[in-house]
Amino acid sequence: MSRVRGRSAISERAIFLCLFLAAGAGLYKGWQLFWFLTDDAYIAFRYVSNSVLGLGYVWNAAPFQPVEGYTSFLWVVILDLAWKVTGIEPPESANGIAFFFSYLTLFVSGLLLFRMQWSGRLQNSRLLFVAMLIIFLLLNRSYLAWSSSGLETAMFCFLVTVWIFVFTSIVSPTRQVLWGSSTAACIALTRPDGLLFCLATIVIVALLAFRAGERRKVWHVVFCASPLLLVLAHMGWRLWFYRSWLPNTYYAKVVEAWPQSGARYALSFILEYAIWLVIAMLVAVGLGWLRSMKRICDTQPETTWKTRWREFLMAGPVVTVVVTLSLLAHVAYYTLIVGGDHFEYRVYNHIIPFCFISFVWCINRLQAGRWQAIAWSSALVILSLPVPWTHWALTRHLDTRQETHIMRVPIASAWPQPLKWYARLFDEVQSWLIVHHVGMRHQEHKAFWKHQLSLYPSRQEGLGMSRDGFPVFVEGTVGVPAWVMPHANVLDFHGLNDFVVARTPVPKEQVRVMAHTRRPPPGYIQSFRPNVIRAESRITTRVRKKPLTADEIYELERSWWKKHGNVDPPRRTGASTPSR
Repeated sequence: MSRVRGRSAISERAIFLCLFLAAGAGLYKGWQLFWFLTDDAYIAFRYVSNSVLGLGYVWNAAPFQPVEGYTSFLWVVILDLAWKVTGIEPPESANGIAFFFSYLTLFVSGLLLFRMQWSGRLQNSRLLFVAMLIIFLLLNRSYLAWSSSGLETAMFCFLVTVWIFVFTSIVSPTRQVLWGSSTAACIALTRPDGLLFCLATIVIVALLAFRAGERRKVWHVVFCASPLLLVLAHMGWRLWFYRSWLPNTYYAKVVEAWPQSGARYALSFILEYAIWLVIAMLVAVGLGWLRSMKRICDTQPETTWKTRWREFLMAGPVVTVVVTLSLLAHVAYYTLIVGGDHFEYRVYNHIIPFCFISFVWCINRLQAGRWQAIAWSSALVILSLPVPWTHWALTRHLDTRQETHIMRVPIASAWPQPLKWYARLFDEVQSWLIVHHVGMRHQEHKAFWKHQLSLYPSRQEGLGMSRDGFPVFVEGTVGVPAWVMPHANVLDFHGLNDFVVARTPVPKEQVRVMAHTRRPPPGYIQSFRPNVIRAESRITTRVRKKPLTADEIYELERSWWKKHGNVDPPRRTGASTPSR
């Protein structure tokens, strides 16, 4: 019997690996289909470029103050290393690295589902559900889109998936803490909202230390959490170097809580990928759990809540609960506070695999039969397709900036009459979001990136610009121009890379748009006397009547920083070292 089981396990693993080899080919085709770069990706590329030029991770070279206009420290470091080791520049390397992380996410997600605790009815069919997960992800437009883009999204998604895998699939507490803490640290270094996962990890470490009992084991568990110290070190460096607790982008984007936008952003995601079916299944499981708890209370009235709570802490699935709450808290933060995101479901990308995994987990908990489970899972896959692929069919040929600017393309006209109500609801939500620059679609960003490249000379030409006289260029969408003009000092009109603009109050009467609400205070831009002009893909630098000097730049920034951030910045005397 044991030999039969051993052969079966080997056979399952072989099929599992074959599935993911095939999945790699499928993902590659999807990656090619949706391949694009965002203008924002070039912001990170600019910081990498300055590092390669020996200036450090700065937006503008000294004497300008360093500003953290990227939100992805670890991603910037990886692109930096890739360039220095291989000679491949970020616009060529970024999407290959993103594809690699997307494929790893696919693999770890499948492994997590495969190793889930299955009911006897479904145990022998788990490979089928893994195959359905692969199909679900390879047909998910957003997952395919964010397998490129030049941004850190694919890496963030992978790290969150690994973090969840560690705390739900690894049994050894010390290994859980070591790998979980290491992954949480990487998440926080990838995006600042990853600090939430560090906080959750600390809660889990405290719980596992509580369960450990012996003092020696407690200290062993705590010691294994030491990778989290990397996050503290990075925060200390950020405060010292950039004079801020959070990236500058946070101050530029988050004006105030924006739940009106976030609710629509979430609703659009729910409608587009039929996530309402997942929510309904989770509610069904929740109601079943409440009924079972009521039965326990009725049959064991002598057991107090205090006793049950202690039993839950000592032996219950508390770690899984903390992991689940962390994901929900992250979604809630972006939905209720930030108001969604400028990009199409980017901040929900890491939950896409878990929408399917949690759906199958619910089916498993409800003790569904094999064919019933297959039918429900197939329904989720099928229902997640019509909205995104109708939209893609209607927009994939739109290539120009004129065709895609504030791109609102209704899908209701392409749907049959009985289902138009659903499509109209989606169209209404999308229309409001895109007017407010929220959830803007992949095709618009792709066309805008190409449009930006057409407006500016090549980077090779831009490298010919002299730094002498501190040339200053002003732009609202700064990614591509900042990359192709590495020696120009670029003032970011919307503040993603500008300390002062990011902290300038927004007038109450101003219509709010995502990531583009901030404006410079009166006189700020003019004080630096911009002299770099773009005209018909050509860049010219005008000679100022009064030269701009290093001392003047320092005094100007010092004055503006004090006024708008209550910060007295040090004078920068080296490439990346501030000093008094």
